[in-house]
This record gives sequence, C-alpha cells and structure tokens, in this order.
Amino acid sequence: MADLLGIDRRVNKGNADYQSLQMGVIPSGSKYRLDRLNGVLLDNDGRKSQFNMEKYKFTLDAPFDISDKCCDYLKKEPAHEYEKKTRRKPILATMATESRARTQKWLQEGCNAFDCKRPHSKPMSFWTEQDVLLYIKKNNLPICSVYGEVVTDYEAMGQCENQMSFADFGIFDKERPLLKTTGCQRTGCVLCGFGCHLEKESRFLRLKETHPKFHNLLYILKNNGVTYAEAIDWVNEHGNMNIKY
Repeated sequence: MADLLGIDRRVNKGNADYQSLQMGVIPSGSKYRLDRLNGVLLDNDGRKSQFNMEKYKFTLDAPFDISDKCCDYLKKEPAHEYEKKTRRKPILATMATESRARTQKWLQEGCNAFDCKRPHSKPMSFWTEQDVLLYIKKNNLPICSVYGEVVTDYEAMGQCENQMSFADFGIFDKERPLLKTTGCQRTGCVLCGFGCHLEKESRFLRLKETHPKFHNLLYILKNNGVTYAEAIDWVNEHGNMNIKY
C-alpha cells in the first residue's frame, strides 16, 4: 500500500505518512495518486487524464528498487551545494520547448530570474532545437562526436535528398531547412533508461556500438542483486515492452 500511495518507506523509516498508514489512516491526497495509478483519473472535461499511469503499475512488483531520485543526488544537489559554497549563480542552457514545466517556468520568470529564491539566468529559453542546429551549421561549430553531423532532414520536410524546390527558381524565398544530427539527437547520463521504451532506435544498442565498455556495465551493475540487463528483461516481460540492448 505504501508504494501505491507514493510513500517512500525505504529512505525514511520514520516517515509520518508511512506510520499513519500502518495505523490504518490513508494520508490526504492519496485518492489522486491511486486514481492516476489505476487509470481512472479524469480531466476537467470528464475525459481520461493524460497523467494516468496504469501502464506502469506492474513496476510495484519489481524485484529491484525504482526511484526518480537519481537526478537529485547526482546533478541537482551537488549543483546547489556548489552554489552555496561559492555564492555563484548558474547560467543554464535549458529551452522552454523541452518540456511543459520549462515552458511554465519561462512564462513565470522570463530568461533572467534574479529576484527568486534561487537566482539564475536562462538566456536560451526562447530558442528551439532547430535554432540551435541552424546556428551550429551556419557557424560551422564543432560539436561532440556522439551527435555526428548536422544535416538537412529531408524526410521531415517531405522531400527527397537534393530535390529541387520553387526557391531554386527564385519563385519563393529560400526556405529555412529542417535539420537533424546523424548521431544522437539528445544525450544525458550514459546509462539512464528514462524513456527508452519509447525510442525507435535503442540507445543501448547504439552505446554497444560506440562505447562497448560502457555497455558492458549493463551486465555488471546490480540493484538488489538484479543486473541492469536482467531488470530490462523483467520490464519487457511484465510490462509487455520491447526494450532492446
């Protein structure tokens, strides 16, 4: 029941909500969590909410620990500690188009948030990924090898490679091309599996080809005695997924 309600009883054994649950008291806000988990939460229009997550309910029975805390421990907390010690403030390259949360933050704070609890600057907030790729291509900037090269994405434009357009005859102005990278589109922590079940091309297979020593860690790293590779197999079997590695 604690897992169903999102109560972390592993990190903090004295968690007040967990103690209340042991006494038979269901904490406030739990109905929302349970409705999401069971896939019955409705939005304001009476339709099934996009935030339902019944698809992932099977992970409650996983023989390994699952958490969203890795970014806090490995990225956010060290950065915040550095800010406290040095009194320096961050300049971040996040973009509003990357997520709904970042869009909302940008609308609230703008590019420079100097008066908030954690002052920071995000000068690239109004940029898009296409802006970034175009800037790289126009200025012939070097980028990390895992991204490959920046090229025209003819498929996204609905064209064949080197297909002639009206712009070639001066009928319309030269249109701005859609661009892509030939390697990774986005990167993060090397072995992070967040969203890997949604990919058309497996990040793990790509890693096997480009960095085989890193890939081998899938068979070495363990969580409750379960290797990363075994965890993927378990998710595939019980979640009806097809994550390749």
